[in-house]
Amino acid sequence: MIAIQKLSLGDISVSLAKVILHTLEQYGFAVSDIQKRFNLNDEFLDNPNTRISIPKYMHLGHHAARLTSNPAIGLEFGKNTLDSSVGLAGFAASCAPTLGQALGLSIDMERLNSHNSRGQSSHFIDEGRLHCQFYSISPYNQFNHFVVDTMLATWWSFIKRHCTSASCHHIEIEYPRPKYANVFEEFFECPVLFNQGRNALILKRGHEQHPLAQSHQGTFTKLKSLCEEEALRWQTGSTIADQVIDLISANLSGTPPEIETIARMLGMSGWTLRRRLAKEGKHFQTLLDNTRNALAQTYVRDTEHNFTEIAFLLGFSSPSAFQRAFKRWTQLSPGAFRNKLEKKIEN
Repeated sequence: MIAIQKLSLGDISVSLAKVILHTLEQYGFAVSDIQKRFNLNDEFLDNPNTRISIPKYMHLGHHAARLTSNPAIGLEFGKNTLDSSVGLAGFAASCAPTLGQALGLSIDMERLNSHNSRGQSSHFIDEGRLHCQFYSISPYNQFNHFVVDTMLATWWSFIKRHCTSASCHHIEIEYPRPKYANVFEEFFECPVLFNQGRNALILKRGHEQHPLAQSHQGTFTKLKSLCEEEALRWQTGSTIADQVIDLISANLSGTPPEIETIARMLGMSGWTLRRRLAKEGKHFQTLLDNTRNALAQTYVRDTEHNFTEIAFLLGFSSPSAFQRAFKRWTQLSPGAFRNKLEKKIEN
């Protein structure tokens, strides 16, 4: 019997899965068969509050790329992601006074449509240019390139719909330059740089101040308030331990974070964080170990990352250190764990 620790890599609104299905319909595929394959019935798809796991979304996108023989299909997913696809946050952004406020709100309210334990998007002004940055999902493989493409294309498509006077200075993409790279510059209408240290859309200087075609301050203020209320509901009940787990998950790569690092991110001292965790009956080292355990099982079970990649993602000093820890947690090697689960699925 395999003891499974549950900690999801994240989830995403079913509305964004519908974008993939809609794109496949445009290619002429019968999506009813695809829905059945991925257990996405109409009732499930029409429920605005339902989510699917990040691994399931990645497999759906990869399946679409394979069916269409289009490795850059993420650009089409982004183009087909309308304001209605992202719900309240999309409609709020569409009536923002300026493009910068619109993109900023979309990014700040990302949690309303998706949650990834590895990090979150951000935005900031540097040298007079707005940078919209999508978090790293490295290491990259055939299942996750399209996720980066989709997010960057979603931001750019929003700009083209609502602010035709604005342009991108350039795009940065973290993964290596693919053979089909030429389609990116055609799509974004600007230089696209691959093998960079981040994934980002950078506007031309001052273009964040451009007004949107549907700008309306009163409506924006009202919808922004509703978005903030919805975001607060997502956060309600979050304990200090929950916040620590989220920050540990997002800061594991390379080396595991220390308590002082996590405490600084929470705006407190290490001593204060230890005291507040103790009040909840928790200890930092236990949370770190349990988080690595749960994420390790998730990566081995739900992704095709090799074990060296997983070791890096979880902050282990070497693959062998990861192998030892995994066996301590599950009484199985990572390979045996993955094989046993695969056999169980086949049966």
